[in-house]
Amino acid sequence: MNFAFIYQTALLFLMLMDPFGNLPVFMATLRNVPPQRLSRVIFRELCFALGAMLLALLVGQAFFGLLHIQAGTLSIAGGLILFLTGIKMVFSSLSEDTQAPTDEPFIVPLAIPLICGPGLIAILSTLRGSVEQATLPNCLLAILLAWSIQTGIMLCGRPLSKILGSRGLNALESLMGLLLTCLAVGMVIQGINKTYGLGD
Repeated sequence: MNFAFIYQTALLFLMLMDPFGNLPVFMATLRNVPPQRLSRVIFRELCFALGAMLLALLVGQAFFGLLHIQAGTLSIAGGLILFLTGIKMVFSSLSEDTQAPTDEPFIVPLAIPLICGPGLIAILSTLRGSVEQATLPNCLLAILLAWSIQTGIMLCGRPLSKILGSRGLNALESLMGLLLTCLAVGMVIQGINKTYGLGD
């Protein structure tokens, strides 16, 4: 095993998962979930994300090659989903007369694409075979290491949300919604550039 490769790759995966950026999004999306179920729902979504990562690592390259789906297409699709999520977050505090949804999120948008997004899926699908050190055990350990750190941060969201309070979370929700829309537009633009060979 190459521990240097594992640590470096885990750091890359963790940056793509963006735990600190996703924390306000998780807390805002799950604000109507009963407190006794919050940790369970968060852990469930994290497990779904882990399953998607492992699936992308094991069969992603062959699957997307079979369907002729390129990284640019994944970027566009993920960007559109994040754009709709961000718009909803930005304007949710302005619609006080609208009753907040009570349904629990299931896979989308928390597990996919917030944690396991198109960028992470694309890297996992192409990592094996592209680097000599990217063996299956090394890649699996890198994923598990990054996922463990992500899980620890997300499960601490409840005490952090208590410290920030409802106004702090509402402010972070609007801010994260704005950042998500900007990120989504960038993902769509990058996807178009990759698909049609535009830009540098």
